[in-house]
Amino acid sequence: MNYLNEDTIAALSTAAGKSAIAVIRLSGKQSFQIINKIFKTAAGEGKQIRLGFIENNGKKTDEAICAFFTAPNTYTGENLVEISTHGNPVIIKEVLDLLYKNGARAAEPGEFTYRAFVNGKMDLAEAESVCALITSKTETAAKAALNNVSGKFSKEVRDIKHKLTRFLAHVEASLDYPEDEIPFMTPKQKEEMLNSLILTNQKLLDTYKVSENLQKGMKAAIIGKPNSGKSSLLNAVLGKDRAIVTEIAGTTTDTIEEIIDCRGIPLTIIDTAGIRLHTENSIELLGQERSKEAANKADILIWIFDASAELDKNDLEIAQYLSSGCVNAPIIGVANKSDLPSKINQNDIKNLAKFNTIINISAKSNDGIAKLLEAIAEIAGISDVQNDYLLVNSRHFALLKNAREALMKAKEIVANNKEDEIAALELKNALSAADEILGINTPQDILDTIFKQFCIGK
Repeated sequence: MNYLNEDTIAALSTAAGKSAIAVIRLSGKQSFQIINKIFKTAAGEGKQIRLGFIENNGKKTDEAICAFFTAPNTYTGENLVEISTHGNPVIIKEVLDLLYKNGARAAEPGEFTYRAFVNGKMDLAEAESVCALITSKTETAAKAALNNVSGKFSKEVRDIKHKLTRFLAHVEASLDYPEDEIPFMTPKQKEEMLNSLILTNQKLLDTYKVSENLQKGMKAAIIGKPNSGKSSLLNAVLGKDRAIVTEIAGTTTDTIEEIIDCRGIPLTIIDTAGIRLHTENSIELLGQERSKEAANKADILIWIFDASAELDKNDLEIAQYLSSGCVNAPIIGVANKSDLPSKINQNDIKNLAKFNTIINISAKSNDGIAKLLEAIAEIAGISDVQNDYLLVNSRHFALLKNAREALMKAKEIVANNKEDEIAALELKNALSAADEILGINTPQDILDTIFKQFCIGK
């Protein structure tokens, strides 16, 4: 990518399209000189915020407010100007064209944050979290990303790095000066230190699945026989009539998908066609195939039963399908129509499959819906008590795994009283993984891959 730090870059930082105000960013050594060529103001140069006009050859293009930020105390660590204009795409294009004409170039995706990283304003993990914060789909995900932007995840990694560095120094000192009277660590102390490092590392690894659920979301497919209440459940969860509900079996012939915020998780709820043994309707048969396909791809299955009717062959058919090995997702059993006299109980349902939990609900009155959402959140690893989540992405996860493997090998070496040279090598491998998470000695191709995922202007 064309990340040349000597260039002065410019880009629209607010969303494209019509808006009340648009913000254009200008960053680099020549930022102030370039803006002064096109921005005319009566405010003194000492003013950080200045009102004036963007002009092209003496003709006014727009009234604007320019905020001047002097290096190194800026987002990028360079001289930076934020130009607030009216959000008309015609005006935005003209202002950008004037900036490019007078010495700036168009910024690459994520180049402002890349410069912040290169200039030491943030480490790589913090920079990645900026993108995660922008793309977060729920409040909980945004708060988790903000925790990373503010350095909480980086602090955990730095703590590991600091302990590793001190530990490695002890090991290497014992190798360099074996006969000196220096109080070196005993094998037991080494093992205790390694256990502590492995435990801390593992805690970060354990947050990956929750991080993935917060960022990418989950899919929950509602399955069951016709007229068990699948569409009614979808409507109850959404709080609106999204799916058609009738007394006629087989009304739903295709999948219906809607996204909700389930305790902070972007959850896609999928209403599927009812599964039954015999039908001559070719459209319904196609719908049932799509139901099974949705079940195969779902992260969670919600198997709904009509508690006002006895279990029948259709329920057994679904149980047989789930036990065939095509579906590996956790299953939540839902006994619907709890407002009517019950003809089945939880024990009857338990014998059909391995359920994570079984919940009684009434889709008609919304009774039990909150418990269902809590059960989904629990499977996703989200707790009502904890709200201070960290985000561990796939890159961090792979590097943390590498660090854990190196630490485990070092522990085995120490436990078997083998050569400390090999243990030192494994400690260096773990240290290298921590460094790469923070962006220390990270290859340029990896940096390019990370920052090109950003939007232009960030």
